[in-house]
Amino acid sequence: MTEFVPNTNGEYAVTAFSTHWIKYVPPTVIFFLLLPVALTLFITAGLNAQSYGNGADMLFLGALLLLLLVHHWYFHRILSEAMVDVIITNKRVIFCQDSLLRFDDMHEFNLQNLIAVQAQKHGILQNVLRYGSLWLDTGGSVSTDLGGVIPQVPHPHYVAQQITTERRMHTESS
Repeated sequence: MTEFVPNTNGEYAVTAFSTHWIKYVPPTVIFFLLLPVALTLFITAGLNAQSYGNGADMLFLGALLLLLLVHHWYFHRILSEAMVDVIITNKRVIFCQDSLLRFDDMHEFNLQNLIAVQAQKHGILQNVLRYGSLWLDTGGSVSTDLGGVIPQVPHPHYVAQQITTERRMHTESS
């Protein structure tokens, strides 16, 4: 467990967590679908090496290129996702979205400006695997506005309760 050091202005981290592991499923499925294709191309190139010289060479290079691209894409996606995404402090909620070399977004929600926190779980998959999304209403936003929605939060009702408790404590102390 990470130990959090209080900030000089009295802000301290309540909890920090990554989004649900379901985010790893789509890239893993794509990886394991394309990997056999690349391996089949390798085998086909090897079997046809004597019969179709240049054709087998092109097939081999295509298989090599596909294997390298799929392998590097997959680990790029996994490493991009393997970071802390949500930090809840006693004064704000910070949500980070990042992908190596593509984007690095940070959404910060001040607890004083939060009107409501809504936890949502839709569908069988989200209910069985116990994840959902949080909508942080800052006034004037709707639940479909992606700027105020934190997707794939594990145990969203518990996290919403934590945020509401911190918001209450913060407004009572002010």
